[in-house]
Amino acid sequence: MSRAEDYVRRLPVYYAGVLEIEIIAEAWGRQAELFDHELSVLHANQFIATSDSNGLADQEALFGIIASSSESLEFRRKRLLDRRARRPPFTWLWLQERLDDLLEGEYVLLRDVGARTLTVYILLTKTEHLEFITTYVLEVIPANMVVNVVLKYNTHRDLSAFTHRQLARFTHAKIPVQPL
Repeated sequence: MSRAEDYVRRLPVYYAGVLEIEIIAEAWGRQAELFDHELSVLHANQFIATSDSNGLADQEALFGIIASSSESLEFRRKRLLDRRARRPPFTWLWLQERLDDLLEGEYVLLRDVGARTLTVYILLTKTEHLEFITTYVLEVIPANMVVNVVLKYNTHRDLSAFTHRQLARFTHAKIPVQPL
């Protein structure tokens, strides 16, 4: 038998071995891709700004926060960042800045120093945050103050300065609300 014939005789076995190795390599390649993906998710979940929903849930559990299904990832991130940055003493300006960040300016904040009351009116567009803002304000306001957190409805008194033509330009969420 010549060398060429011997090579041809072994050829199918050689190719069968190559195919087997290719299949094994392909399977390991898929596993490596999955591993790389899981590793990148794990890395992203170490930081609040890049965490997905599961990563945020893990970090919220550290603070005893139970997220509502209606809360956006952006709001959950803001809440966690705020919780990490919260350090006393809490000032009036600090409270306004936190509420500006959390409620995006859609609130009215009133205080009566003499009567020791603080009232936060949350606009209807931020209704889903009412419970969180109530507990939040109660945590940072001194115990000798009375705190009220209520929804701010557009009343006739608020809108009486506008004509029907002026109000027709707005959707309900965009109607200008004057401080009380």
